[in-house]
Amino acid sequence: MSIRESLAIAACKATHKIMRLMGRTARAMPGMVALVIDPNVIEELSRGHKTIVITGTNGKTTTTHIVQQAVINTYGTAAYDPSSTNLEQGIATTLCLDATVGGKRASDWAVIECDEGSSKTILPAMHPQVMVVTNLYRDQVDRYSSWTTARDYIIKAAQGSPETVLVLNADCQVTASIADAVSNKVVWFGVECPVYEEGVADYDSQVECIDCGAPLEFTHRTFAHLGNYRCPSCGRIHHEPSIACTKIENPQEKSCTLTLRIDGKEHVVDANVRAGYDVYNAVAAVAGLLTCGMAEDDVFQALARFTHAAHRFEIFDVDGVPVRLLLMKNTAGCNQLINMLVSEGELPERLVCLLGAEIMDGISTEWIQDVRWEKICGPNTQVVVGGPKYEDMRDRLLRAGVLEQNLRVQTNYATLVNELATMGGPVTVIANCSTIEALRLELVKKYQPVDYWSE
Repeated sequence: MSIRESLAIAACKATHKIMRLMGRTARAMPGMVALVIDPNVIEELSRGHKTIVITGTNGKTTTTHIVQQAVINTYGTAAYDPSSTNLEQGIATTLCLDATVGGKRASDWAVIECDEGSSKTILPAMHPQVMVVTNLYRDQVDRYSSWTTARDYIIKAAQGSPETVLVLNADCQVTASIADAVSNKVVWFGVECPVYEEGVADYDSQVECIDCGAPLEFTHRTFAHLGNYRCPSCGRIHHEPSIACTKIENPQEKSCTLTLRIDGKEHVVDANVRAGYDVYNAVAAVAGLLTCGMAEDDVFQALARFTHAAHRFEIFDVDGVPVRLLLMKNTAGCNQLINMLVSEGELPERLVCLLGAEIMDGISTEWIQDVRWEKICGPNTQVVVGGPKYEDMRDRLLRAGVLEQNLRVQTNYATLVNELATMGGPVTVIANCSTIEALRLELVKKYQPVDYWSE
């Protein structure tokens, strides 16, 4: 190994330690320091190791956590980022923390969540055995001008790593079209049954073919633009998935039973995910793990034992008041959160909605306009709004039916934590990346002394 690589690892570790002592999350800056010292540190620390990369618009964090827990359960250890920092600097931190200053990696496996835009540099650097693409939606319009922009980044990534097997969502025409432009081997996954109770799921009113622009026809739809499609104009058709969910049973608060068809054989497995959009994440994880060569029994055991990442259905006991954190990122994903809340039967009486516009969120907040807030908001809903873009959130919820006397503003996260205990019952928090992280840090200080970044 080079002196530069050794210095990069040492500097990353030192920066991480100092920032942790300061109470910071320490996932981006240490890697940024390492990359300044050695721009090739990701490539150097990836050589000779087994790597699976997970990318996509929605679901990549949950899919990554299922995969990393399966790898750790089966093989004992893995390099991964528990905080889901998925840009180049966060990935560099993950690999450096897993290595000695001499460049020896502690783990044979790396499980890497990767931003779609970063994939074009990460894949050619890491040359992973497998890359899973969960789905591709319109997302962060300031970064991705169309819903094919992220796809084109992933195509470039795959072309730079042709030996990587691609695990693609057959139900997403944008994701599926990646296969048209690359030589990589492809494994298809999908969902062939309803994911919500009848009448709950939302569908895009019209889905246009990405090749010719004609309206697609569907024989089956799950939600948004996903389903078994065909274009009557140009002939684009849905790929038959080799790994698919064919039935969802026994939906519970945090689990369900799935029937999975794998290469023509059906398996009934317990999954510690909710019925709904998380079923796609579970199937994506199963497909990725099996493609990596993991035994079916090990994969199924991991699925049954899975625990969500922070912010994903995480519940804090705030002086006896249960406070549930739900992460929103874009229109489609937030609509699926709302579908989930509707499917629970009793709508939340107390909502906290936080909106920010940092780089991790996407600068534009226009996407909240198309979220179906009306499904969960009414004249009796008690709402607190906060975050730097609270005015946008406030205006949208008032239009959704919340009465002005039932809506108040709280932009101080520490004060908001104190107020949660006085809201009189269970609280549902819906917030985007920067705001949910800020609130969670305040919750951790008072109600959970060990946070999920601790090493």
